[in-house]
Amino acid sequence: MTDHDTAEFVEVDASDLADGQMKRVDVAGSRVLLAFVDGQYHAIDAVCTHEHAYLDEGALMGNVVYCPLHYSAFDVTSGDVLGPPADRSTQCYPVQVVDGKVLVGTTPGRSATTAAEPPEDEGTVHPARPHRNLHSRLIDPIDSFGWLERLARSLQRVVTPVRAKLAGLFDLLHGKPLGHALHPALSDLPIGLWAGSLLLYAFGYGEPGVLLSILGSASAVAAAATGTADWSVSDGHERRVGLLHGLLMTGALLVQIGSSVAYFAGLGALTIVLSVVSIATTLGAAYLGGHLVLGRGAMVDHTNWTPASDGWTRTVQDSELAPGASLPTEAGDLSVLLHRGADDRISAIVATCSHAGAPLSLGKVCEGIVSCPWHYSRFRLTDGAVVRGPATFPQPPLDVRVRDGWIEVRAAQATEHTSR
Repeated sequence: MTDHDTAEFVEVDASDLADGQMKRVDVAGSRVLLAFVDGQYHAIDAVCTHEHAYLDEGALMGNVVYCPLHYSAFDVTSGDVLGPPADRSTQCYPVQVVDGKVLVGTTPGRSATTAAEPPEDEGTVHPARPHRNLHSRLIDPIDSFGWLERLARSLQRVVTPVRAKLAGLFDLLHGKPLGHALHPALSDLPIGLWAGSLLLYAFGYGEPGVLLSILGSASAVAAAATGTADWSVSDGHERRVGLLHGLLMTGALLVQIGSSVAYFAGLGALTIVLSVVSIATTLGAAYLGGHLVLGRGAMVDHTNWTPASDGWTRTVQDSELAPGASLPTEAGDLSVLLHRGADDRISAIVATCSHAGAPLSLGKVCEGIVSCPWHYSRFRLTDGAVVRGPATFPQPPLDVRVRDGWIEVRAAQATEHTSR
């Protein structure tokens, strides 16, 4: 092979990587991650698109590499972003294997892997043509609002240290004591109270109308506090839409307060006009809130996507789990986190964080408590209870048994009480 043949590639010895390993490669001044997964070499830009940490210093699990700083997840075969806080994919580099050498292209390409032999004929490709309904036409443009992203980042830089100092208060605002998110319950109050106020104004009942308006404004402040707490741990699209939702609700609150002031000033017509504007703005904000919950799964229980099997499923050998140790594993399609206590009792919980679906297998374990790698919720390994938010739903615990030297798990069964 001549120098001319390799001028556009950087050579790496194929024996440097075993299956499931990755390494850093410097390519034309760029830091590139080279991974060997399932018998194929893949190369992507090694700089995380979120906060510019180095992905080659993170953890590779299957075809997914996790950023060492905030645990953003990327597919090494395509560069696609799979998990927050990053919301932009990273670049791929073409790869060839020739004569025991891995050749990484110096120019980012469309595909992470290019075989040395001619690619298979893919036939005629018919690209998808997604249907754009009214909802997508309203929501999709929000991601292009650069000012919204800049404002969101600035506000989160202010809120994050406050959150760290007032963790207990934020747990209350999230709804941890209830075992359910608090914001959805409070957010209905201003809508109902302000709508009732408008009806009373329209029928000439000014005093009860303004009372409902004031009560609605007070409840809106409480809803804003809980919403801000939930928003403080959001990322990407959810962070942008959530901020716009909050800005609209703030505007609706200010207009509603103006309506109450107009009533006490004896300006009846202006009172009704401002009330109508406030309600209309509130409905727009509520639409965005509904999108976050129903369309994006914000603050819902993410452990419901892959339920545990009712039958026993083998995981790892009993000898692999030492006393006081924790071990991530798989039970079929279910990610599981095993833990053996000092008393030799084995417990297991679902290893997908109930808050946002993060892999608890990458979280830190200390004194029987695992911390989520994304938003730092904490769960007790013995029963899955929430120790620290933003999570409000517990991790489902699993039944465990040891049989023939193997640890097996199943969905928790109802405890049976038998008399002797």
